[in-house]
Amino acid sequence: MNPALLSRRSAMHGLGAGLALAVKAFGQSASPGLPLKNTGLEHFGLTVPDSEAAARFYGRIFDTQLFKEKDPPPRFYARIGISYLAFGQRADTPPFIDHFCALTDGYARGEARKAMEDVGITFGNGALGMATDPDGLRFQLLGVPGGLAGTIVPGPRISQEEPLFQAIGTDHLILHVSNLEASAAHYKKIFGPELPRTKKPDRVWFQLAHTRLGLEPAGPGEKPSIHHISVRVAGFDATSAVSKLKTAKVEVTASTAKTVMFKDLNGIEMEIQGNA
Repeated sequence: MNPALLSRRSAMHGLGAGLALAVKAFGQSASPGLPLKNTGLEHFGLTVPDSEAAARFYGRIFDTQLFKEKDPPPRFYARIGISYLAFGQRADTPPFIDHFCALTDGYARGEARKAMEDVGITFGNGALGMATDPDGLRFQLLGVPGGLAGTIVPGPRISQEEPLFQAIGTDHLILHVSNLEASAAHYKKIFGPELPRTKKPDRVWFQLAHTRLGLEPAGPGEKPSIHHISVRVAGFDATSAVSKLKTAKVEVTASTAKTVMFKDLNGIEMEIQGNA
Protein backbone atom coordinates (compact mmCIF):
# COMPACT_ATOMS: atom_id res chain seq x y z
CA MET A 1 0.00 0.00 0.00
CA ASN A 2 1.15 3.53 -0.75
CA PRO A 3 2.92 4.79 2.43
CA ALA A 4 1.44 8.27 1.94
CA LEU A 5 -2.10 6.81 1.78
CA LEU A 6 -1.44 4.71 4.88
CA SER A 7 -0.16 7.77 6.69
CA ARG A 8 -3.27 9.73 5.69
CA ARG A 9 -5.58 6.94 6.89
CA SER A 10 -3.73 6.75 10.20
CA ALA A 11 -4.01 10.48 10.65
CA MET A 12 -7.75 10.44 9.87
CA HIS A 13 -8.29 7.54 12.27
CA GLY A 14 -6.43 9.41 15.02
CA LEU A 15 -8.41 12.57 14.31
CA GLY A 16 -11.70 10.64 14.47
CA ALA A 17 -10.75 9.00 17.75
CA GLY A 18 -9.74 12.34 19.21
CA LEU A 19 -12.99 13.93 18.06
CA ALA A 20 -15.01 11.11 19.64
CA LEU A 21 -13.19 11.57 22.93
CA ALA A 22 -13.78 15.33 22.80
CA VAL A 23 -17.49 14.85 22.13
CA LYS A 24 -17.73 12.36 24.99
CA ALA A 25 -15.91 14.72 27.33
CA PHE A 26 -18.15 17.62 26.32
CA GLY A 27 -21.24 15.50 26.97
CA GLN A 28 -19.94 14.54 30.39
CA SER A 29 -19.10 18.11 31.35
CA ALA A 30 -22.46 19.41 30.06
CA SER A 31 -24.47 16.88 32.07
CA PRO A 32 -25.32 18.03 35.58
CA GLY A 33 -23.77 15.87 38.28
CA LEU A 34 -23.73 16.17 42.04
CA PRO A 35 -24.21 18.34 43.95
CA LEU A 36 -27.34 19.30 42.08
CA LYS A 37 -27.52 22.63 40.33
CA ASN A 38 -30.77 23.83 41.89
CA THR A 39 -32.70 27.07 42.20
CA GLY A 40 -34.13 26.43 45.65
CA LEU A 41 -37.12 24.88 47.38
CA GLU A 42 -40.27 25.50 45.36
CA HIS A 43 -43.30 23.68 46.75
CA PHE A 44 -44.49 21.33 49.48
CA GLY A 45 -47.09 18.57 49.39
CA LEU A 46 -49.45 18.11 52.32
CA THR A 47 -51.78 15.15 52.84
CA VAL A 48 -54.94 16.29 54.65
CA PRO A 49 -58.53 15.07 55.23
CA ASP A 50 -60.08 17.97 53.28
CA SER A 51 -57.88 19.63 50.66
CA GLU A 52 -60.17 22.61 50.04
CA ALA A 53 -60.57 23.40 53.74
CA ALA A 54 -56.79 23.30 54.20
CA ALA A 55 -56.24 25.56 51.19
CA ARG A 56 -58.82 28.02 52.51
CA PHE A 57 -57.04 28.14 55.87
CA TYR A 58 -53.73 29.09 54.23
CA GLY A 59 -55.47 31.37 51.75
CA ARG A 60 -56.68 33.59 54.60
CA ILE A 61 -53.08 33.86 55.79
CA PHE A 62 -51.01 34.16 52.61
CA ASP A 63 -53.04 34.54 49.37
CA THR A 64 -56.82 34.59 48.99
CA GLN A 65 -56.75 33.37 45.37
CA LEU A 66 -56.71 29.57 45.46
CA PHE A 67 -56.00 27.12 42.64
CA LYS A 68 -57.16 23.57 41.98
CA GLU A 69 -56.75 20.64 39.62
CA LYS A 70 -59.05 20.88 36.62
CA ASP A 71 -60.06 17.22 36.92
CA PRO A 72 -60.63 14.84 39.87
CA PRO A 73 -59.36 13.77 42.35
CA PRO A 74 -59.72 16.96 44.42
CA ARG A 75 -56.40 18.75 44.89
CA PHE A 76 -56.04 22.40 45.90
CA TYR A 77 -53.13 24.82 45.94
CA ALA A 78 -52.28 27.92 47.98
CA ARG A 79 -49.46 30.25 47.03
CA ILE A 80 -46.89 31.40 49.57
CA GLY A 81 -45.14 34.07 47.53
CA ILE A 82 -43.08 32.43 44.79
CA SER A 83 -43.54 29.05 46.50
CA TYR A 84 -46.77 27.11 46.97
CA LEU A 85 -48.50 24.45 49.04
CA ALA A 86 -50.18 21.48 47.31
CA PHE A 87 -52.95 19.71 49.23
CA GLY A 88 -53.79 16.08 48.53
CA GLN A 89 -56.85 14.56 50.17
CA ARG A 90 -56.92 11.32 52.19
CA ALA A 91 -59.38 10.84 55.01
CA ASP A 92 -57.74 7.60 56.21
CA THR A 93 -54.28 9.07 56.89
CA PRO A 94 -53.13 11.43 59.67
CA PRO A 95 -52.29 14.87 58.22
CA PHE A 96 -48.62 15.42 57.40
CA ILE A 97 -46.22 17.18 55.03
CA ASP A 98 -45.60 14.36 52.58
CA HIS A 99 -42.86 15.79 50.32
CA PHE A 100 -40.78 18.79 49.40
CA CYS A 101 -39.58 19.86 45.97
CA ALA A 102 -36.56 21.71 44.59
CA LEU A 103 -36.18 22.97 41.03
CA THR A 104 -33.17 21.48 39.29
CA ASP A 105 -31.43 22.18 35.99
CA GLY A 106 -31.22 19.08 33.79
CA TYR A 107 -34.07 17.13 35.40
CA ALA A 108 -36.16 17.16 32.22
CA ARG A 109 -33.55 14.97 30.51
CA GLY A 110 -33.14 12.68 33.51
CA GLU A 111 -29.50 13.52 34.27
CA ALA A 112 -30.13 14.67 37.82
CA ARG A 113 -32.04 11.52 38.74
CA LYS A 114 -29.38 9.34 37.15
CA ALA A 115 -26.61 11.15 39.04
CA MET A 116 -28.44 10.54 42.31
CA GLU A 117 -29.15 6.89 41.53
CA ASP A 118 -25.46 6.41 40.68
CA VAL A 119 -24.53 7.25 44.30
CA GLY A 120 -27.15 4.94 45.77
CA ILE A 121 -30.11 7.29 46.27
CA THR A 122 -33.38 5.45 45.69
CA PHE A 123 -36.46 6.70 43.88
CA GLY A 124 -40.09 5.66 43.80
CA ASN A 125 -41.60 4.06 40.71
CA GLY A 126 -42.42 5.96 37.54
CA ALA A 127 -41.09 9.09 35.87
CA LEU A 128 -42.36 11.25 38.73
CA GLY A 129 -41.08 8.94 41.46
CA MET A 130 -39.53 10.84 44.35
CA ALA A 131 -36.17 10.35 46.03
CA THR A 132 -36.23 9.00 49.57
CA ASP A 133 -33.78 9.76 52.38
CA PRO A 134 -32.63 7.35 55.15
CA ASP A 135 -35.93 7.94 57.02
CA GLY A 136 -38.11 7.53 53.92
CA LEU A 137 -38.85 11.27 53.71
CA ARG A 138 -39.62 12.20 50.12
CA PHE A 139 -37.89 14.78 47.93
CA GLN A 140 -39.13 15.69 44.45
CA LEU A 141 -37.13 17.08 41.54
CA LEU A 142 -38.72 19.30 38.91
CA GLY A 143 -37.15 21.32 36.12
CA VAL A 144 -36.77 25.08 36.14
CA PRO A 145 -38.63 27.45 36.07
CA GLY A 146 -41.31 25.38 37.87
CA GLY A 147 -44.63 26.97 38.80
CA LEU A 148 -48.15 25.56 38.83
CA ALA A 149 -48.68 22.78 36.30
CA GLY A 150 -50.82 23.14 33.19
CA THR A 151 -53.54 20.93 34.70
CA ILE A 152 -54.16 23.51 37.44
CA VAL A 153 -56.78 26.23 37.06
CA PRO A 154 -57.92 29.15 39.23
CA GLY A 155 -60.17 28.06 42.07
CA PRO A 156 -62.24 30.20 44.40
CA ARG A 157 -61.09 33.57 45.64
CA ILE A 158 -62.05 33.19 49.25
CA SER A 159 -62.20 36.88 50.14
CA GLN A 160 -61.74 40.39 48.81
CA GLU A 161 -59.92 41.23 52.03
CA GLU A 162 -56.14 41.30 52.15
CA PRO A 163 -54.50 38.14 53.55
CA LEU A 164 -52.95 38.41 57.00
CA PHE A 165 -49.42 38.54 55.58
CA GLN A 166 -47.70 39.33 52.30
CA ALA A 167 -45.71 36.17 51.65
CA ILE A 168 -42.40 36.46 49.81
CA GLY A 169 -41.45 32.80 49.58
CA THR A 170 -39.79 29.94 51.42
CA ASP A 171 -36.97 30.72 53.82
CA HIS A 172 -36.24 27.20 55.04
CA LEU A 173 -37.58 23.73 55.69
CA ILE A 174 -36.82 21.64 58.79
CA LEU A 175 -36.68 17.84 58.77
CA HIS A 176 -36.71 15.86 62.02
CA VAL A 177 -34.46 12.85 61.41
CA SER A 178 -33.59 9.68 63.31
CA ASN A 179 -29.83 9.85 62.68
CA LEU A 180 -28.41 13.32 62.13
CA GLU A 181 -25.08 12.18 60.67
CA ALA A 182 -26.64 9.65 58.29
CA SER A 183 -29.11 12.22 56.99
CA ALA A 184 -26.37 14.86 56.72
CA ALA A 185 -24.26 12.48 54.61
CA HIS A 186 -27.28 11.75 52.40
CA TYR A 187 -28.15 15.37 51.69
CA LYS A 188 -24.48 16.33 51.30
CA LYS A 189 -24.39 14.06 48.23
CA ILE A 190 -27.32 15.98 46.74
CA PHE A 191 -26.74 19.59 47.81
CA GLY A 192 -23.01 19.82 48.56
CA PRO A 193 -21.15 21.03 51.66
CA GLU A 194 -22.96 21.91 54.86
CA LEU A 195 -23.32 25.42 56.16
CA PRO A 196 -22.04 26.00 59.72
CA ARG A 197 -24.06 23.91 62.17
CA THR A 198 -26.16 25.61 64.81
CA LYS A 199 -26.97 24.67 68.42
CA LYS A 200 -30.04 24.69 70.65
CA PRO A 201 -31.42 22.82 68.82
CA ASP A 202 -28.61 21.00 66.98
CA ARG A 203 -29.16 21.59 63.29
CA VAL A 204 -27.32 20.79 60.07
CA TRP A 205 -27.95 23.30 57.26
CA PHE A 206 -27.68 23.21 53.48
CA GLN A 207 -28.02 26.22 51.19
CA LEU A 208 -30.38 25.72 48.25
CA ALA A 209 -30.05 28.96 46.27
CA HIS A 210 -32.12 31.54 48.20
CA THR A 211 -33.62 28.87 50.52
CA ARG A 212 -32.23 26.48 53.15
CA LEU A 213 -32.78 22.89 54.25
CA GLY A 214 -32.28 22.14 57.95
CA LEU A 215 -31.90 18.76 59.67
CA GLU A 216 -32.64 18.32 63.35
CA PRO A 217 -32.65 15.16 65.51
CA ALA A 218 -36.12 13.81 66.22
CA GLY A 219 -37.01 13.76 69.91
CA PRO A 220 -37.32 10.57 71.97
CA GLY A 221 -40.21 8.52 70.62
CA GLU A 222 -40.81 11.04 67.82
CA LYS A 223 -41.29 9.76 64.28
CA PRO A 224 -39.04 11.33 61.60
CA SER A 225 -40.93 13.91 59.59
CA ILE A 226 -40.88 16.96 57.38
CA HIS A 227 -41.51 19.04 60.47
CA HIS A 228 -42.25 22.58 59.35
CA ILE A 229 -41.88 25.18 56.62
CA SER A 230 -40.70 28.71 57.37
CA VAL A 231 -42.15 31.42 55.13
CA ARG A 232 -40.63 34.88 54.68
CA VAL A 233 -43.20 37.67 54.91
CA ALA A 234 -42.88 41.37 54.20
CA GLY A 235 -42.88 43.88 57.06
CA PHE A 236 -42.60 41.19 59.72
CA ASP A 237 -43.24 42.25 63.30
CA ALA A 238 -43.61 39.44 65.82
CA THR A 239 -46.03 41.20 68.16
CA SER A 240 -48.28 42.27 65.30
CA ALA A 241 -48.08 38.81 63.70
CA VAL A 242 -49.15 37.08 66.91
CA SER A 243 -52.06 39.50 67.28
CA LYS A 244 -53.23 38.95 63.70
CA LEU A 245 -53.10 35.18 64.01
CA LYS A 246 -54.92 35.09 67.33
CA THR A 247 -57.61 37.45 66.02
CA ALA A 248 -58.09 35.03 63.11
CA LYS A 249 -58.41 32.20 65.68
CA VAL A 250 -55.15 30.57 64.58
CA GLU A 251 -53.25 28.73 67.32
CA VAL A 252 -49.84 30.32 67.97
CA THR A 253 -47.40 27.78 69.43
CA ALA A 254 -44.22 29.84 69.84
CA SER A 255 -42.83 33.28 69.09
CA THR A 256 -39.56 35.17 69.30
CA ALA A 257 -38.53 38.59 68.02
CA LYS A 258 -37.63 36.94 64.69
CA THR A 259 -40.15 34.13 64.17
CA VAL A 260 -43.71 33.04 64.96
CA MET A 261 -44.88 29.42 64.89
CA PHE A 262 -48.52 28.41 64.44
CA LYS A 263 -50.61 25.31 63.81
CA ASP A 264 -53.04 24.91 60.94
CA LEU A 265 -56.51 23.38 61.21
CA ASN A 266 -54.97 19.89 60.95
CA GLY A 267 -52.27 20.41 63.57
CA ILE A 268 -49.41 20.87 61.05
CA GLU A 269 -46.91 23.47 62.24
CA MET A 270 -45.77 26.42 60.13
CA GLU A 271 -43.46 29.34 60.78
CA ILE A 272 -43.30 32.92 59.53
CA GLN A 273 -40.32 35.25 59.73
CA GLY A 274 -38.98 38.47 58.29
CA ASN A 275 -37.17 38.89 54.99
CA ALA A 276 -33.74 39.20 56.59
